[in-house]
Amino acid sequence: MNDNKSTNPTKKRKASDGRATVDGSHNVNTSNTNDGGGFDASSGPPSNEQLIQQSLSKMDKMEQIMIRMEEKLSTVSSLESRCQQLEATCCSLENMLESTSQSTKEHIDKKFKYHEMLIRNQNWKYPVPVRTKDELARAAYGDEETNYIYGTSQMLKRSTEALRRGDFPDGDCITCGDKGIHLDVDDGYPSFGDFANDELSPHWREFAAALKHFKPVFDVLPDDSDTFIAFTSVQLTEAMTHLVKDALMNMSFKMFCFQYNLYFHGGTSTIAEMMGNNRYLQKLDLHQIQGMDRNDIDKLCSAIHCHPSLVDVTFNACFNSIFGGGLGDYMLRTLISTDDVLKLERLSMPGNNLPNNEQLGLFHNRSNVCTQLSDFLATNPRLKALDLNANKLNYSDAVLIANALRSNTTLRTLRLIENNITKVGKESLRLVLYDESSLNAVADSNHICTVDLGWKAFDVYNSHEQGQINRCRKIYSLLSSRNETMSNVQHFGNIDLKILPIMLEAVQKYAKNVNFLEVKPLSIVYEVMRKWGVGNFET
Repeated sequence: MNDNKSTNPTKKRKASDGRATVDGSHNVNTSNTNDGGGFDASSGPPSNEQLIQQSLSKMDKMEQIMIRMEEKLSTVSSLESRCQQLEATCCSLENMLESTSQSTKEHIDKKFKYHEMLIRNQNWKYPVPVRTKDELARAAYGDEETNYIYGTSQMLKRSTEALRRGDFPDGDCITCGDKGIHLDVDDGYPSFGDFANDELSPHWREFAAALKHFKPVFDVLPDDSDTFIAFTSVQLTEAMTHLVKDALMNMSFKMFCFQYNLYFHGGTSTIAEMMGNNRYLQKLDLHQIQGMDRNDIDKLCSAIHCHPSLVDVTFNACFNSIFGGGLGDYMLRTLISTDDVLKLERLSMPGNNLPNNEQLGLFHNRSNVCTQLSDFLATNPRLKALDLNANKLNYSDAVLIANALRSNTTLRTLRLIENNITKVGKESLRLVLYDESSLNAVADSNHICTVDLGWKAFDVYNSHEQGQINRCRKIYSLLSSRNETMSNVQHFGNIDLKILPIMLEAVQKYAKNVNFLEVKPLSIVYEVMRKWGVGNFET
């Protein structure tokens, strides 16, 4: 044993990978494990280029991360937007479902009430006896009274039985509209005493009761049905009027017609009250209603202005000296002078003596109502048709109306038959529709309104529904009439030659909208081109 042999503290051992290594030594890994730009420690500190490269690499990674984050945010935003759209769609569907459910429920309720009415009346019999003409004659009624009572009672019985069955009265009772009830005595102007009214009162009570229970039939009709209630030449006492009014309350018909009913107690107050309870009413037609005063007119005009659906109103001879106390001018002024916008599209007021009434000794400013009417028309209201036939209008009234038509672009039809309009007034109306003094005057004329004066209607000027086509026809008509005397060039003045192609194009354009060409476009073209000596036209 060698004690002098020194022992080496660093004994060699075999590494696990087969290489020799020394105990206590430290393994230093100098390989580059930094994928983002690491450097070799043994080579010293990194250079500036390496640092820059490392920073750029990190920035690229950050940029990629930001892009992915933006894409995710965009996706989230898109999902949020889609969620909002789905929520809106769901809300809309819920509203539609609720509306449909409500509409279906209302429809079922209406059908139920309709069938309930039919079941209730299936065994109903008309309870009031209808006396024959012989029985009425033996009761000391005169011939006219007998005929009136018998005819009216038969009509009321027939109509009442139809209403109880859920049917509209048969064809001889319907003269207008699609579905409706028309009571027409057809006996001129009935005027009989209390005995005749007492005889008919039970029949009116049965009719009013049936009419009141007839509401479900109107309710189940399609919305586009033209429904109406019409009374013609019937004589109603105050009690009868209240019965009929109560029956018509809240009934959804679209037209109410009341003609030649001289004895209608309650008058316009009753009509205005019925209008206020029927939001579906679109047309009101009144003929020769007796006994209206200013208070009645105020109520009626207020009801017209406040109604949501009414667009067509007729007052036929309701306010003249015979039937209406000469208040036609007051009616028209009240109707158009309110601050509320008049929603009417058609207004017919024939036979109302608008300017004045000399027979009653009343003084009205003749020009006042027509001045207001002219100012009203100049504002372009919704009115499309206006009928002022037989109102004693004169030439000055016609001039005022003509001035309004120069700026009005809504009125399509104006009727002025049977007035006192002289040739001067008629000419003023013609010129506003077709002023042939110059091409500019023709172009500035009214191209949409037709004026009917009876003996000569000016509808030939504006016969087409499109105003632009009427304008073209008028311009071509003026060029044609001047061409007959080759006088077009006299009106051109010193027009630049550059305008020639435009004029030739206009002639061709206007000719296309003329049905019958008395003068061919080529003739006008020839005349126009001669103005500038274009081409050689000498042979």
